[in-house]
Order: sequence, then C-alpha cells, then structure tokens
Amino acid sequence: MKGTILTRTVLKREIFIYLPEGYDTSNKRYPVVYAHDGDKFKGFLTKIIDDIEEGFSKGLLEEHIIVGITPIDRLNEYTPWFSKSQHERFHDFEGQADKYLRFLLKDLQGYIENEFKVSTNKKDRKIMGHSLGGLVSLYSIYKNNNYGKIASICASQWYERWINFIGEENIVNDDFKLIIIAGKKEGHNKVTIQRYMPKFSEQSYEIFKRRIGEENVKMIWDDYDHHENMLNRNKVALEFLLSKN
Repeated sequence: MKGTILTRTVLKREIFIYLPEGYDTSNKRYPVVYAHDGDKFKGFLTKIIDDIEEGFSKGLLEEHIIVGITPIDRLNEYTPWFSKSQHERFHDFEGQADKYLRFLLKDLQGYIENEFKVSTNKKDRKIMGHSLGGLVSLYSIYKNNNYGKIASICASQWYERWINFIGEENIVNDDFKLIIIAGKKEGHNKVTIQRYMPKFSEQSYEIFKRRIGEENVKMIWDDYDHHENMLNRNKVALEFLLSKN
C-alpha cells in the first residue's frame, strides 16, 4: 500500500479514512467513497489496495479518499423499516436507516469535508455496501440526492416489502449510476424467504432499468453464495466507483 489509512471516531462511531499517495502535498479536492461495514471492509481493502493503486498509477482509476464506517448495530441501522427477524439467533430489524443516512449526510460528511481535501460535488460522492449494507445503499436513492454512484453487493433484497417499495416509491436521487452485484447461489441453503435472493436481485435490476434507464444501471452476476468471493466483489464495486466515466 502506497497510501495511508487513518482511524477516527465521529460521534462515538469508529471510521477509517484511506488517503491516496501524495495526498499531503496535493492541492486537488478528492472524490470520496463511503463504505458501510467499515470494520470488515477495511480487511478487504488492504488485500486489494495494491491493484487499486496500480489502477491509479496507470490512469485507469481516479484517486479517491475512501471512508469505512463501522456500524453500531447493523441490523437496525441498515434496515428501512421494522421487520421480524429471519432467524432466532438475530433480533428483529428496527428499521433505523433514515437516522443512519442522516448521520452520513449531516455529521460524517460534514466532518470529512471539513477535515480533508474532499470535493463537495455530488458526482464525486459515492456509496457502497454488502448485504444489508447494500440494501441501505439502495435505500439512499429514495431518501436523498447525495450520491453520484452507488454500488450494491449482494443486497438483502429479500427484505419485507422491499421489491414493492423500490418499484412504487418516489426516487429522490435524480442523477446517479448504479451497479448491482449478486451471486447465483445466494440463499441456496436457506429455508426462509432468503432462498429467493437471486430472483429478488433480478427483479430489482429490471425495476431500476425501467426507472432510471438501462444506461445508468449495471448488473454483475457470479457463481457464488452470499458471503463468498468477497475480495473480487469488493474490487469490482470499487473499480466501478473509482472509474473515470
């Protein structure tokens, strides 16, 4: 890794900030990627960052600041409304995504834009997440006009009433590009509604094609289950977000 990773606490929440090589001496304002599940994402990033930085040096990718946000309770923060748990090991989903997205928009973004050399243009703000983190990334489309690119990795689109919601609710974000990454084997060993995850991902893709235009949404399938192939999935998502087009 040629860049630097810093750790900070914002309103009692742990975050990390990746700064590209040369950040300290540069006069530019950098685009920024906000990544949910920052504690897990940091481990993935450190394993793929050499390839990402090679993309920077070759001019294939644009240098970004990358911010990882560690959740306090992801089952609550990443869910859009109350829903019963799908398994006895987990508590019910309390649906606090509106509050979490306000934290990202008002508190965290304000901190990052004040403390670091970050572009304040919408097109230069990106967001990404996996599973419920992918769900809340998609949910942001209906809640604010803040992100120019969105990457959803294996989003939990089995969530109760979700498919109807994305097809019917008003989209607040008026100009963005989206990538949906999904596994063909997701949910294959489940007995709950989660066994239909590939079907829901396909339905979501068709809805977004219709609603925002086929040229603005990209679908990537792989042959893996929900928690497999994560290094490559994160690399594909980041390359989409960091690309210059």
